[in-house]
Amino acid sequence: MRNLTIFKRLGLGYLAILLVVIVLGVYVTLKLGQLNQIIRSINSIDGETVRLANSSRDVALTLRGLEKKYVVSGDVDFYHRFSETEKYIREYLERINALVDTPEKERLIDNVKELHSQYLSLVQIEVNLIKSGKDYLHEEYQGKKEDLISRITRDLEGITKAAKEDMNRKIETSGVIGSRAFKVVAVINIVAVAMAILIAFFNARTINRPIRLLIKRTRKISKGRFDEHLEIPSPPEIKELADAFNLMCDRLKEIDEMKADIVSHVSHELRTPLAVIREAVGMLLLDSASRLSVEKKRKLLGIIGEECERLINSVNGILDFSRMDAGMIDYHTEKHLLLPLIEGSVLKLRTIAERKGINIEVDLDDRLPPVNIDGERVGQVFDNLLGNALKFTPEGGRVAVSAFLKDGNMPGHFNDKGKSLIEISVSDTGCGIPKEGIVEIFDKFKKLDGSDQGTGLGLYIARSIVNAHGGDIWVESEQEKGSSFFFTLPVS
Repeated sequence: MRNLTIFKRLGLGYLAILLVVIVLGVYVTLKLGQLNQIIRSINSIDGETVRLANSSRDVALTLRGLEKKYVVSGDVDFYHRFSETEKYIREYLERINALVDTPEKERLIDNVKELHSQYLSLVQIEVNLIKSGKDYLHEEYQGKKEDLISRITRDLEGITKAAKEDMNRKIETSGVIGSRAFKVVAVINIVAVAMAILIAFFNARTINRPIRLLIKRTRKISKGRFDEHLEIPSPPEIKELADAFNLMCDRLKEIDEMKADIVSHVSHELRTPLAVIREAVGMLLLDSASRLSVEKKRKLLGIIGEECERLINSVNGILDFSRMDAGMIDYHTEKHLLLPLIEGSVLKLRTIAERKGINIEVDLDDRLPPVNIDGERVGQVFDNLLGNALKFTPEGGRVAVSAFLKDGNMPGHFNDKGKSLIEISVSDTGCGIPKEGIVEIFDKFKKLDGSDQGTGLGLYIARSIVNAHGGDIWVESEQEKGSSFFFTLPVS
């Protein structure tokens, strides 16, 4: 383990956490598949069985009513309606038969089919007797048919009850699966967090301890004690640093022993080493005095990096502004697809969005035609608008990016040269722009009231680039609700 580099240690730690996350993902996927299967079963089998059983019961009662009316009135129309309606119950019973998945349901549906067949036979016999004009025991037939219909509806209600019981059982099962999955996910998450903390602690300790020894040894060196050598069990990178430090100590010891000859050697032997020692000791002593944690140091370095990037962007902005004002900027246009440019801009700034907890929603029409543009300059417009949206959107907010081709059949969707346009928009849920600021927001050196960020040239440059490409740029905003910046580019 001692021979592993810091990179390998971090890589192995992240790999271990990644494996835990993969296991969690696979488990959750399997459980979601089980739940999805149960839900499909409830919807496609049990729910459909209940619906068909209830429909069959209603049809059976309807048949009974039509048949009674025919017997009482002798109207043939009631018998025709009886014959037409009877087809539905047979269809429903066949569909229920295809769905039943338990022996009890199979028994009930077989009973219903048999009872329905007996009922139809009695009806046919009575119809024949009525048509022939023969006398028969009317009450006897009515009683038998009433009994058959009652048994049919009872069995259909039994099927409905069994299906509902199956639904309840499956719902309970899904609840158990969900509860169990929640517990497992919670345990795995706790394990993953514990692993992350332990790995971070171990890696930090293997790095921090050697650095502390270096600081302690540096203090001794500052007091003129060069005899002790550092022996640090540490990663190879820090071990190399310790070896270089020991070499430096040996060299310092040699220099200390050469005090009598210092004047003759100062220009060749001491100038560069002393300069390096002064800078190294100064940085280490400052680090010792500050006693900052590694995380705080990283945050400070991140802030410094962002401020440096901001200064660089400001300088670049001023240079671009000067060149645009002097009319010396060149555009190298060629056919481009906008989707890669927009997606590249979103990808570059997604890290900032994730750090602020901002959700970036992208809605792009993948059928957009190519446009004749300077890809780098138009990408600068995307970067500026998206960067502003992220800058002025609070944590947990939302930024939406969209691009679509305007319908050429609609008025106002062509530029002055008769070309159709692609419209790109960047919307945010930030503080919005005051009404009086919307008119001049694209002017040079104009910034929102209370904003001390940027040079106020970004939107001015964006407007210049868009206008140079034959497009237009504008903003729609409402205070405390956010802003939407739009710009158009003519299709090649």
